[in-house]
Amino acid sequence: MSPTFVDTGELQDGIYLSPAIPPPNGFLMLTIQIEDGTDAAAARTGVERIWGVLTDLHAGMVRDLRATKEGEEDQPIRPGTFDFLLGYGASFFDPAKSLTEAERPAQLTPLARPREPFANLPWAAGGHRGGESDLCLQLTGRDSQATSRAAVEVWKVIVDDELPLVITGSFEGFARDDGRSWIGFHDGVSNIRPSQRLAAVECQGDPGWNRGGTYLAFLRCAVDLGRWRSLSRSAQELVVGRDKLTGCALEGTAEADGELAPRAYAGCPAAPDAPPQDRDKFRDPPETGDPVVEASHIHRANQNRVEPTSHAGHRIFRQGYEYLAEIGPGGPDLGLNFVSFQRDLEHLWQILGLPSWLGGVNFGGRPDRGPGEPEPIELLSLEAAGFYAVPPREQPFPGAGLFGS
Repeated sequence: MSPTFVDTGELQDGIYLSPAIPPPNGFLMLTIQIEDGTDAAAARTGVERIWGVLTDLHAGMVRDLRATKEGEEDQPIRPGTFDFLLGYGASFFDPAKSLTEAERPAQLTPLARPREPFANLPWAAGGHRGGESDLCLQLTGRDSQATSRAAVEVWKVIVDDELPLVITGSFEGFARDDGRSWIGFHDGVSNIRPSQRLAAVECQGDPGWNRGGTYLAFLRCAVDLGRWRSLSRSAQELVVGRDKLTGCALEGTAEADGELAPRAYAGCPAAPDAPPQDRDKFRDPPETGDPVVEASHIHRANQNRVEPTSHAGHRIFRQGYEYLAEIGPGGPDLGLNFVSFQRDLEHLWQILGLPSWLGGVNFGGRPDRGPGEPEPIELLSLEAAGFYAVPPREQPFPGAGLFGS
C-alpha cells in the first residue's frame, strides 16, 4: 500500500484526505432552498435532477451540447475537472417543512441568529449572514472555470425543469499555489496527520442515517489585512506561533529592545517543501512552557494531540480556500473560506467556544497580555456561515433515503 494512500470509506467526493490528492485550486459553495409547500417527493426529484446533471457533467456531457438534429453527435467536454458534494442544513429537518422524518443531529443548529454564534468571531459589519439553507453543494475543481460552469449548469436545470429549488447564495474561493494565506503564513501545516483523518472525519452514527458520512462546517471569514499588516513581523509570529518565512513552530521568546522576540525551533525544515517524515515531526507544535507561545493561534487550535477517536480530542480536518471579493478605495475585501469536516460538530463548537481554546481570542495571543507582549488583534469576522450534515454515498444521490422517511 502506498504511504500516501488514505482510506476515504463511503465519504462523498470533495474531501481531500490524501496528501497525494490535495484540494484543487477552484472552490464554490452553493446554498439551495427548497420552496415552501414542496412535498418530499417533489423535493427528492429536484435534488436527483441536479445530482444527475452534475454526474453527467463530471463525465464530460453538457445538456446544452447534446445532439438534437439528425446526423449530429453529442459534443463532450473534458471530463473529471471538478468534484461535488451535497450537504443538508438544519432547516431541512424543520418539522413544518415535512420533508423528512429523520432525526436532526443535535449539534446541527442555525448560526444566523440575533446574537453572535461564537464569542470571539463576530458577524462582519454589513455582512449578509448567509451561508445557511436547506441544502449546500460544494464544488471543487481544477480552476474557477470548472466550478463556475458546474454552478451554472445547476441553475440551468432548476430553470429548465422548473424545479422547486432556489439558489440562495454562492461563495467562491481558491487555493493559493504557494501554500500560504492572505496573512503571509503557511496555511494548514498542523492539519491532522493523514493516518488519522478518516477517524476524525467519519461519523460513527447518532443519528444512524449519517453513519459513514460526516459534517461540514463552512465559515466565510473576512480578514482585516490592513490591520494585520500594521503589526511587526515579530508580533505577527507571536500571534500565529510560527516563523513567517519557514513555517517552523516557535520554541520560545527572548526580550529584545523592550519587546519579546520569537525564537523558532532549530532544525525544523521549511514548509511545505520538506519530506513528509520531516514535516510530520513538527506538524503538531511542540509544548514549550512559554506562556506567550502557548497562547498563539496554533497552540490554541491544537491543544489536544490525542487520537481522533477520543471524544475530548476535538480533532477536525480543515480545507481552506482564500477569496477576494473586490479591491476599492478602502483596500481589498478579502478573507478565507474555512471549510472543515468532523465526525461530530461538537468538536468545532468546542474549539471556537471554549475560552482556553479560541473562545477567548479572535485569532491568537493573550487577552491579558504582559509588558512587551503583542496586543491581541481582532483579525476575523464572519461574512457567512453554515453547518451541514454530509451523508455517505448512496444511490441515486447521497441522502436520498432522508426524504419522507
